[in-house]
Parts: sequence; structure tokens; C-alpha cells
Amino acid sequence: MKLLIPILPLLALSLVACDKAKSLINQAKSTVKGQIAAKSAKADDEFQKLVDQSPEGFVFRKDLPFPSHLEVKITRRREMSVRLTQTSAIEKRMDVIKGEHTSVSQFERTDNQVRYTLKDIAFKVPSTDPKAEPQKIADPFTQTPPSTKPVTFTKSGKTWKIGERTDFHSAVLAAQVTPVLDELLIESALAPRSLWFAKSRIKIGDELDVTGNALSMLLSGNAKGSLHLKLEAIDAVRGQPCGVFSVTGDYTRKDFPDFSGNLTDEEVSIQSGKLWLSLIYPVILKEELDTIQTFKSGGNGGLAGRIQGSVKLFVTREWKPIAPAAAPTPGG
Repeated sequence: MKLLIPILPLLALSLVACDKAKSLINQAKSTVKGQIAAKSAKADDEFQKLVDQSPEGFVFRKDLPFPSHLEVKITRRREMSVRLTQTSAIEKRMDVIKGEHTSVSQFERTDNQVRYTLKDIAFKVPSTDPKAEPQKIADPFTQTPPSTKPVTFTKSGKTWKIGERTDFHSAVLAAQVTPVLDELLIESALAPRSLWFAKSRIKIGDELDVTGNALSMLLSGNAKGSLHLKLEAIDAVRGQPCGVFSVTGDYTRKDFPDFSGNLTDEEVSIQSGKLWLSLIYPVILKEELDTIQTFKSGGNGGLAGRIQGSVKLFVTREWKPIAPAAAPTPGG
């Protein structure tokens, strides 16, 4: 019995140490789970409640009323290594251009009124000094700097009209942009895409080919080609839960408009990329694409441009529904 006396305290100490070790392990597990949850908890609660999820996968919803009051900020960045050919009636010029083109646009939609503002546009090229910041130069793809003056479009019946035509810029937009404004609103996530996923559930790892008329689910305008998608993950863009799809494929698109009144023909080969498609509304909120492109714009007696080369495209649409203004109280 004397031999057992020293062993009992050791057993007790061993049990205490074991309990502490288990406690520390559980705390560590809890901390890790908490960190994972914190990293994954990117979606706003109000948006997350609208996600249709089950063990069989996700439904990309298209049944909810699309918000009529929206604010959308679009940042579009292109890292380019291209050959630019410009042709006019009197000359032809060719340049090799490497640089980064960035534009930031702000939109506000209230029912049948859309306000568009180009907030910033810049083109930067690498400095000859490797330690120096990139240099900002004049945009080589634009003859005249685009206007940063806000422009308001109003819908009357089925037709969009521009507000006051105070200058040449607004007259150009009235002539060239208003006829295609519905396409631009879809591209800018200010209107829902007409085609979206079926009601069947999609789970991580599922793949699908998008071609023919179904391309309008991903590409606005007159597009032809084929894209291959694979659902890789679930993530959020500015609080809105999205399915993240890898994408490859090729497409062409003719007379695709922008808010400056330019029409462009495109031939695009997507080498690799990702698309963030909302789980709640039929909109694309983010794009990261590594492409080989050929696109042409201009002409009609003016300077025509043809660009061909490697373009890495990064687009983020900061999408925010806003509450409509309260109706005035009678007699107030």
C-alpha cells in the first residue's frame, strides 16, 4: 500500500493535465472554427436570408422582385499588352502598347430614371525606372477625353431620352446611347438579365456549357460563341452572396456600346477566369478574366482603331439597393 501512495497524486495530476490539454485543444478548435466562420461570414444578413440552399446545392434565384432603386459603382481595370492600329483617310499608324487602363463609373437608378457619371479614367504605363511608380499618360485609345459631367436618362413608354442636351457630348449620347441603353443597364447590373439559370439546384463542382441564345445570361448585346462554366465556390461581393464560376471559351460580339457612345466589335478568347454570379438576383457582380482579344471601334469617316493582344480584365460592380423616398404626408 505504501507504494501506491505516491502514485495516486501523480494520477490525479495526470488527469488534471489531461483535462487542461483537452480544454486547450477544444479552445484551439473553437478559435479556428471562429476564424473560419469570420472569414466565410462575408454576406450581409439580409442577403444571406434570401439564399436558397439545401444539401443538394444552390438555386440561383430569379423570382424576387428586382429593386427599382439602386446605386452601382463599377470599377473596370484592364492590364494590356496589345498592338494598336489606327487608320484614317490620310494615314495609318501602328503602336505596341503595354499599360493599365482604369475607369470608375457611378450609377443611380430610380424607377425609370438613370443618372450616369464617369468618375475617373486613367491610362498608366510602366516607368523606365523600375523603382518608380507607373506613369499616367493620355489615353491612347480615345481621340478626345470623355466627359465627366453627369448625364440623366429618363424612360418614356419604351423609349429612353436624355435630359438636357446642353453640349455636343449630350447630343452624341442622345443619338448613340439611348437606343441601346437597355443593354447597357443589364451590363451594369441596373437591370436583371433576361435569361438566368433553371430552377434545378447546382452544387460545387457542377459544370455547364453556355451557348446560343443562353449567352445572354453572361454577355449583353449580340454575342455568339460558347463558354464553359464550373461552380468552384461560394463567396460574397460587397455583402451579396455569389456563386464563383471558373470560365473558359470564345465569343464574338458586334456593335457593343458603351456610355461614351462608342460601338465596338470584339473577338475574345478567355484563357482562364472567374465570374461572381449573384445567388439572389440575375446579375454579375465581379469578373476576373485572362483573355486574348481583338476589338475594333470608330470609323464612319473618323479615326478607326483595331486592338489585338493580351488583356487581363478586372471588373467589380458595387451593387446597393436603396430605399425609395417616402411619399409626402397629406397636409404635411
